Amino acid sequence: MDYERKTRVIANSYYNMGLERAKLRDLSGASECLKKSLHFNKYMTDARNLLGLIYYEVGEVGEALVQWVISMNLQPEENRADQYLGQIQRKSGAMETERRAVRRFNQALIYAQNGSEDLAILQLNKVTESKPNYVKAQLLLALLCIAREDYQKAGKAVYKVLQIDRNHPKALYYKSLVKDGGGSPKTKYEKEPEKRKLKNVLSHRQMEDDDVIIPPSYRENTKDQAVWNILAGLLLGAAVIFFLVMPANTKSINESHNKEMLKYSEALSQASQKADSLAGQLEALEAEKKTAEASLASLTSDSDSVLAQYQAVIGILQAYKKDDFPAAVRIYAGLNPDLITSADVQAVIGEIRKDMAEKGCPILEGLGDKAAEAGDPQNALVYYSKCIDLKPDSWQAKYKTAVIYKGMDQKEQANGLFSDIINNSKDEELSAKAKSERGF
Repeated sequence: MDYERKTRVIANSYYNMGLERAKLRDLSGASECLKKSLHFNKYMTDARNLLGLIYYEVGEVGEALVQWVISMNLQPEENRADQYLGQIQRKSGAMETERRAVRRFNQALIYAQNGSEDLAILQLNKVTESKPNYVKAQLLLALLCIAREDYQKAGKAVYKVLQIDRNHPKALYYKSLVKDGGGSPKTKYEKEPEKRKLKNVLSHRQMEDDDVIIPPSYRENTKDQAVWNILAGLLLGAAVIFFLVMPANTKSINESHNKEMLKYSEALSQASQKADSLAGQLEALEAEKKTAEASLASLTSDSDSVLAQYQAVIGILQAYKKDDFPAAVRIYAGLNPDLITSADVQAVIGEIRKDMAEKGCPILEGLGDKAAEAGDPQNALVYYSKCIDLKPDSWQAKYKTAVIYKGMDQKEQANGLFSDIINNSKDEELSAKAKSERGF
């Protein structure tokens, strides 16, 4: 068995294993098998399509689109990826929903990394409500809830992940943490019993019935003496209250008041520190919000956005499928490959560029002529420049570009192109025209 056949057999075996695991909802295991299958045979579109479906199932729509676009480029006809891409395009607002979910997940991740768990959980709740199958968001929510010992909410998030992917390793680990933390009863502390009060015990013998107490002396009290005794007792009681009881009460009240004031002062200080901390966090969040909004605007707001470049690649592939090469050339003229970071999509663009360099320059030059005749020099420059980028020896396109620059009073750019034509072009008539325009 030769080497190529061996690799095909291995790739098919891994694909079949991935298909079986996917049927059993073991999406993590299926994904690993399919990646190994593509490692041995990157042209296997069935494996790419199934891997894209798994990405879509766990909420990774961007990764799914990449796999399906590559699959369409490898097999333009009779490819299920065409149906998957069409379904996403037909769903109204589907891409906007996906972008919003990813944006909120990234913001929640930033909050969690900066210690703002409450804000992170709020963002993740919104993400999981709008997109329950977003596995990454469910796992991060479960992790934050475990850290806060909210095992019931963490268990719901883990259960949702295991419904989607029954053997997800992180979800299984979080499940064990939830089981250990939420299943065991909390330790209860009982209050210690109060100590009994000691009673004064008088040491004496018990009196007998016939015992008689004989006082040492006896004197009959008169009425005046009784009154004086009562007054003396009242004065003595007042003196005891004034000199003994009241100072002790006053001291106790002052100490209690001081403790209350100290407690309120500490609480006020902590509240002030917390307010300062929250104000600093608010300023940081406002700065992050502005940065995120600017980044999002650069990604989605105009025709030069990253998303627009991926859509342009899809549009070119669909034009190829319909055998409409002029439409593919027109879309390619507005493509900016530098904004695309995926190596697989860059490989697709490289193949498209080769085809455009062979057959696309005449169409680009014609589109530039039409734009110039319609009084639209900016679009004409776009088409001519794309033609020159594909074929640097497109002397007619360079001449027309130089004439437009001259008309726009950009003499430096125009003279550079005229000089290039005069020095390097073998078309004598065109060189003569360039010399005339250059002023030689």
